[in-house]
Amino acid sequence: MEVVDQFSEADFTHIVDDRADVHVSSRDGRFYLGYFPNGRPGGADEDWVTGEGWVIAVTGTANVPGYRMSFGTETPAEIIAAVVAQILATSRPL
Repeated sequence: MEVVDQFSEADFTHIVDDRADVHVSSRDGRFYLGYFPNGRPGGADEDWVTGEGWVIAVTGTANVPGYRMSFGTETPAEIIAAVVAQILATSRPL
């Protein structure tokens, strides 16, 4: 909850799917956080994604590049919370 509690319901959409994975996205669609406690699902050719526990992605603009980060299933939530706090603290509206 230390990670998810940083996202206001006014600015972000929260979804928990049937696998108990958590998805948070900004209302404008530029920010995404996915939490996959059992690893991110993938097809037979994508075994590498099964170790991903967290994914953070920010879509770029014409002037600012986007980026994607992933962290393993064993990454402590405190580390993800600190990364998210820094992203939110330095974000600015378009």
